[in-house]
Amino acid sequence: MLVSDVMRSPVPTVSPTMTWQQAAELLAHNNISAAPVIENGKLVGILSEKDLFRGLFPSYGDWITHPSAYLDFEQLEHETAMDTSGRTVGEVMTRDIITASPETPILKVGALMVARGIHQVPVVKNGEVIGMVQRGKIYTSVLREYFGVERTR
Repeated sequence: MLVSDVMRSPVPTVSPTMTWQQAAELLAHNNISAAPVIENGKLVGILSEKDLFRGLFPSYGDWITHPSAYLDFEQLEHETAMDTSGRTVGEVMTRDIITASPETPILKVGALMVARGIHQVPVVKNGEVIGMVQRGKIYTSVLREYFGVERTR
């Protein structure tokens, strides 16, 4: 089986200048957990719910320098609400991404996802993002194809 057999297409995209609020709304309204980040027609990253969530917390260096400032989670929550209003996708997106082509075998991209600990990969053809492939879709397809097991939902 190939990526083209299980990918989602078309897929909404975000830009690095989009605010967290706008990006979160796009993810929620489209019922997706990640979107390719496109700038000037080029894929420059991927934004996932995990990236947005990770951006809410202090960096490891900040925590080491001032650990007591991050022990009051109610205060951290208040500060987070105030601090994220103008932040952009470019601040938290993942820049080191892997891609797949529609002709990539699903077990190959699945292995890369497991090795990298990621759940979604942009599908690129002729330099253009044409879809996304999700680890869950690969898993479901492998279960059905090789083990005769159907997922129920």
